[in-house]
Amino acid sequence: MRVVNLVNLTPHPVVVVSDREVRRFEPSGQVLRLAETVENVGELDGIPLVRKTLRLDGELPPRQEGVYYVVSLAVAQMAGRPDFLVPDDLVRDEEGRVIGCRRFAIINPS
Repeated sequence: MRVVNLVNLTPHPVVVVSDREVRRFEPSGQVLRLAETVENVGELDGIPLVRKTLRLDGELPPRQEGVYYVVSLAVAQMAGRPDFLVPDDLVRDEEGRVIGCRRFAIINPS
């Protein structure tokens, strides 16, 4: 098994659940988010219509050998970096709330 450093760039703890163990990754204190700009562009059948432009809000961490960053799906899609991981195969409690994930995913840019 390869040893890596996982840095959680979300504001929430990330819990990975497997048959063998539960691992918890606390927030690093740095949060990588998307910022949005909203522009009114008119109406459709009397319903307001806006155009949203999304951009990364903040500096991307440097790429480092053996370091992976846990980020939101939207951030991973925007950044398109193979060292950005998103929680995948979510685990939910009896009320449907997300309590963890079973794996991480790398998001390929479209």
